[in-house]
Amino acid sequence: MLSGSCSAGGAGPHDAPLPTAGELRDLAAREGIDAATEGLYRRVLESPVHGPFIRRVEELREEAAVPPWSCGATLAIVPGASYQETPRTGADGRFVREQAERMGCPSHRVPLATTGTVRENARILCDWLMGQPEGPVILVSVSKGGSDVKVALAEPDAGPAFRNVVAWISLCGILDGTPLIDWLLSRSPGAGAVRLYYRLRGRSLEFLEDLRYRSGGPLDRPLRLPPHIRLISVVGFPLREHLTRRSSRNCHQRLAPLGPNDGALVLADVCALPGLIYPVWGADHYLQPKGGAGPLVSALLSYLNETLGE
Repeated sequence: MLSGSCSAGGAGPHDAPLPTAGELRDLAAREGIDAATEGLYRRVLESPVHGPFIRRVEELREEAAVPPWSCGATLAIVPGASYQETPRTGADGRFVREQAERMGCPSHRVPLATTGTVRENARILCDWLMGQPEGPVILVSVSKGGSDVKVALAEPDAGPAFRNVVAWISLCGILDGTPLIDWLLSRSPGAGAVRLYYRLRGRSLEFLEDLRYRSGGPLDRPLRLPPHIRLISVVGFPLREHLTRRSSRNCHQRLAPLGPNDGALVLADVCALPGLIYPVWGADHYLQPKGGAGPLVSALLSYLNETLGE
């Protein structure tokens, strides 16, 4: 479906790079958002970069026994926005810690400000990492937590702060902002209700400005990923029929002019990141309605457990 526009220079459809944002927007406008999403999903699975990784993770998901933790790394969970107020969304990373405990992997949650700005939380993260004992660290960020990690990597002392970080699993990470912020800050009644919810609970909405999409803000810059850190990006690839919640359907529709999306992220932006991609078919930004994110996290940790140090 996408091979015609992405196989320049004589490369076959399995060897071609992933489609650009412009190609995906054009395809969505021409054939529909579902066709563009399905085509991109196939291209990620067939990719010589991502395909073998995805297949190995799938094998690990099917294995009944959970291997013991042997790589010596500690897990550091970087929670998402409002993780204290709305833990039911999974933003607090509790499901990640549960899987880590099953494997015997020590874990901690970084004490970020629950509605802190990306700069505030980046500073907290760097200071926290600097205060940890020597030994390898695996970061697992959830949604807006990915924004905090990205900004932390641009801090002046990022080198010493991230010296022990060997891998980073970004679960639906908002690394480049989200176009939804323009709607959330608009005069729409629905957006006003969301903002009122935060205000009634005495929570700041300043962090929303940080998440504006391509606005010249703190996320409007390339990711500075040190070569010693492995990045794994986990992101949902939903069709419209997969979105059973009205809020997810509405968010997905708002972003549809930009091409395939998970209801918050433009998937082309994720595909342009360094590292590996694990696409979750049929899931939205909260990895719903698929559910069962725990077994996937367990498989990803098993993958890192067996490959770190290779």
